[in-house]
Amino acid sequence: MKILPVFICILLSLSAFSQKIDRIKLDSVINVADKLIENGPQVFFNNVESLIIWSQGDVIFEKYYNDYNKDSLHQIQSQTKSIISLLMGIAIDNGFIESEDELVSNYFPEYFRKDDSVKLTVTIRDLLTMSSGIEWEEMIPFDDPRNDNINMFNSSNYLQYALSKPMATKPYSEFKYNSGSPMIVGGIIEKSSKMPLDKFAEKYLFNPLAINNHYWIKDSTGFCHCGGGLFLKPIDMMKIGVLVLSSGKWNDKQIVADSWIKKAIQPYFTTSFDNAGYGYFWWVRQMMTTKGNTTEVICAEGAGGQRLYIFPLYKLLVAFTERNYTTPQVSPIFIRESILPILE
Repeated sequence: MKILPVFICILLSLSAFSQKIDRIKLDSVINVADKLIENGPQVFFNNVESLIIWSQGDVIFEKYYNDYNKDSLHQIQSQTKSIISLLMGIAIDNGFIESEDELVSNYFPEYFRKDDSVKLTVTIRDLLTMSSGIEWEEMIPFDDPRNDNINMFNSSNYLQYALSKPMATKPYSEFKYNSGSPMIVGGIIEKSSKMPLDKFAEKYLFNPLAINNHYWIKDSTGFCHCGGGLFLKPIDMMKIGVLVLSSGKWNDKQIVADSWIKKAIQPYFTTSFDNAGYGYFWWVRQMMTTKGNTTEVICAEGAGGQRLYIFPLYKLLVAFTERNYTTPQVSPIFIRESILPILE
């Protein structure tokens, strides 16, 4: 299946900078993974919903499991954040927003007191890099009353909840995972473009990529859940990966500025999440191959095993959807034990 018929020229122009993968080895590890997902005794294999592999211009494997099919919509969870990052780049490129260096207070002055000099300095960049300094607790049990992500979801007004939080530290001083940050970024896109976020996404990103079936969780005001509320077909999330891999181009048309893609996938902070770096709502890792080399891997990740892995040097993408919220996720095992060992 070709999802980019005009993409060959881009691949050829980049071929001098890419490494090839032994197709026989790649097919072999995919076959082993497929059999494990179908027949493996461990419960986490039964929780895999889809596996898609794209290599050198083609989808070479696409399969759905456990009563899911190619038309099933999946909640992509925090992969939504990575898409919000692309939408911010599009908003800047279209002149709705000057740059990510703009102050958040320019858009929502009612939430920024003049005597709160620290909060007044928060920029869009601080939100994109999860370094706003806004007080937030999320990496705690769901039933903990201090969990801001759950409290925000139950608040009926996502944007108001995120903007109302006080400051804890100086902006851009440390990484702190905060699902309120993409809510504010989405609110800025809406306010600057004068378009609901879902309509903005359709016009500038989804329609050009022929992503025609999607769904957003919304609050009582009709505002989209920008932190994890988007539902897509898995093959459409793969399109997002191809777009990033091709420096923002789709069918030879620039959808997201190349300069924005470069910024978005550059690591600004090292995190406590297996030492991954963090860009503009994208994860960046240096992974070790069995030959002792390192290769950069760009990731969009969501709770439960929603994973998109981009291997730029090898022109390889791997996408999983899973329901492994309390059980081990399959995709990290597949990458570690199957993909990395075959990379030259």
